[in-house]
Amino acid sequence: MESQSQASSGVSLGKGAWDCDARMAIPPEKEAEVFEEIATMDFPFEGIPTVPPRKDMDHMTFFCGGCRYRVTAYPDWTAAKVKQALWAGGIQRSNKPKDKSSTPGLQKWEDLALIYAGQIMEDERQLKEYSVPPGCQVCIAVETAKLNADPDADSAYWN
Repeated sequence: MESQSQASSGVSLGKGAWDCDARMAIPPEKEAEVFEEIATMDFPFEGIPTVPPRKDMDHMTFFCGGCRYRVTAYPDWTAAKVKQALWAGGIQRSNKPKDKSSTPGLQKWEDLALIYAGQIMEDERQLKEYSVPPGCQVCIAVETAKLNADPDADSAYWN
């Protein structure tokens, strides 16, 4: 298992992917395959390869701290159940060092907020109530405290 400093140093804005089910990093060279992003000629557009429809409907992807977290989840699961799966899978590795964060960081699964289509999901409601489709790859997981806090000191907000 990686240390907190190793976990924090491995996640950077726009880079990295983590498999919550296996509790391990997804190598950069495997990301396109794992997330089904390889263009093929199965559905070409004017002779140009395109990314075909996804086949894996058992996993969802949540963006958190610049990293993609892949986890088994289904639309009939409650937001709380998905948060618990993300937590068990290691999403807390996204925490920044205390001196670089304006919030306490993820301490327990209840500290997570899940967002889809601009809607913050309530723990007791199922994802399908927010129209989250099977295999969704565009969800957000964020520390709840960040929703009302100032941006972190190293945020592009301050540029």
